[in-house]
Amino acid sequence: MLDVKNAIAGGTVNFYCMFPLFRDKSKIAVQWWRGGEREFLNPQEHPRLSFHIESKASAILRIHKVRFEDAGFYYCRVQGEIKGNGTGEELTVSVPPDPLKILPVSSANGSLTYLCQTSEFYPDAYNLVWLKDGRRLTAGVKTYSKKNAKGLYEVSSYLKEPQPGPAGTVYICEVSHSTLKIPTRVSYTVELAGIDSSGFLAWWIYLCGAIALLLLIIALVLCCKFCCCKKPKARERKIQMRQCVRCFEPIVQNPKCKEQEAKKVNTQTPQRNTSKVEKANKTSSQRKKHHKRDKDPVLA
Repeated sequence: MLDVKNAIAGGTVNFYCMFPLFRDKSKIAVQWWRGGEREFLNPQEHPRLSFHIESKASAILRIHKVRFEDAGFYYCRVQGEIKGNGTGEELTVSVPPDPLKILPVSSANGSLTYLCQTSEFYPDAYNLVWLKDGRRLTAGVKTYSKKNAKGLYEVSSYLKEPQPGPAGTVYICEVSHSTLKIPTRVSYTVELAGIDSSGFLAWWIYLCGAIALLLLIIALVLCCKFCCCKKPKARERKIQMRQCVRCFEPIVQNPKCKEQEAKKVNTQTPQRNTSKVEKANKTSSQRKKHHKRDKDPVLA
């Protein structure tokens, strides 16, 4: 038994091998193989495969991240009290056509062609439409489908525009497929007529990056210049302050030096003029005598 007969690539698939009830499941051995192969599947050689005995009446083969090449018939073999092979079950794997790509292709005559490419997909049933600003286009559309060596399909669709659309025109390529719940699409917006918008985007990115790098270099240069010029001045100020502090510090001298300085001061003091002092004393004594004579009566 198979839980999902039509699996989608990338999912998980479970095969169930059903057999009569055993008393002891430790005595049961279940092996799996793929149609067209002579050897049993080995989980060590295929890390995406895992199988085990779920109960006394069933075993499971689980395929993780299923791929398109996993499609085919799978069988189980039971060995134990009862021996036998399973009837087999076919697995079909479908592959979605996404992601899509849309590219502008210029021509020599001035017209512009848009190319929409799908990814490898299966089965080949699909529906592809072109939209221009929300309106479906039918004129100038050519679509080609091919099958590759893997058995998958690829589609290329061309939209030819006689005159490139104005700036802001939006082209959409939309694909519907059985593996998709909603159609997948890709869009292309015209920046200027006949010029790829991705080129303008890259040009703006490079320009902004160059401007940012230039501003960063200027900021680093100014920062280095400011720091280098300011530090020496600060050091000079510190040195000057230290020198000034040293100038005002008191100088301690020896006692001998102090005595010598005191002597010098004494010798340098001006000597008084003794002659002038004596004259002043004489004049003062004479004044005292005259004063006394004036006070005494005149004796006849």
